[in-house]
Amino acid sequence: QYEAAPAITAFSSKFDSALANPTKQILSPEEQAGWSLFRGKGTCNTCHVDGTSSARPSAPPNGVTPSNIGDQFPLFTDFTAANLGLPKNIGLRFYCENKPNAAGYTPNPEGADYLDKGVGAFLRTATGISQDWARQADNFNGTFRVPTTRNVDMRPTPDFVKAYMHNGYLKSLKEVVHFYNTRDVLPRCVGANDPREKVGCWPAPEIAANVDSTIGKLGLTSAEEDLIVAFMRTLTDGGRQSGHP
Repeated sequence: QYEAAPAITAFSSKFDSALANPTKQILSPEEQAGWSLFRGKGTCNTCHVDGTSSARPSAPPNGVTPSNIGDQFPLFTDFTAANLGLPKNIGLRFYCENKPNAAGYTPNPEGADYLDKGVGAFLRTATGISQDWARQADNFNGTFRVPTTRNVDMRPTPDFVKAYMHNGYLKSLKEVVHFYNTRDVLPRCVGANDPREKVGCWPAPEIAANVDSTIGKLGLTSAEEDLIVAFMRTLTDGGRQSGHP
């Protein structure tokens, strides 16, 4: 009931307005183009399902529009888990918490050597879990639940810097889309302070096993990346868009 409450699930975004008014031109040409890329060349709706068929990577003959979407309130997640091959976020304080605190508790005994195995770690350590699932732990190392992209750009103030992905490594929607687009194209960064990082190179994945191959080499131009970002900003409830890159 809480999750279904209007204050939590408002469905009041610009995108929802377009779905509610399919005969009106609600989305801008740039946002509409971004949506076509989102469910087409960008393969975003393979996991962040947008109400159209995720089995068809190409858009309908006349383009994807509010009038041919299959779900009036798409949730933009398929509720699965995936390993996107993200690097460690070495800026996290957690990697320095390898000494006992004032209460004698050591949050991270492994320090900088710690590897976040996500669902794999849960299956390996959770109590009361089926052994059939526990035996699958290695197959889920590095995987994390696919979040919804609804309200992905909502922020308390326009200058608020959001942290994206499970470890906060990426700091803008542009960086997120660029990572999805070029993870397997750009070279590995050299050292921890490579000036090309996040633009011209990427560090190695934290967990190299089970990396999702749906993304990584999408062939998007920088302008197409921007169009996908423009579309994702239409998913903010209340129609509020930050205008941030």
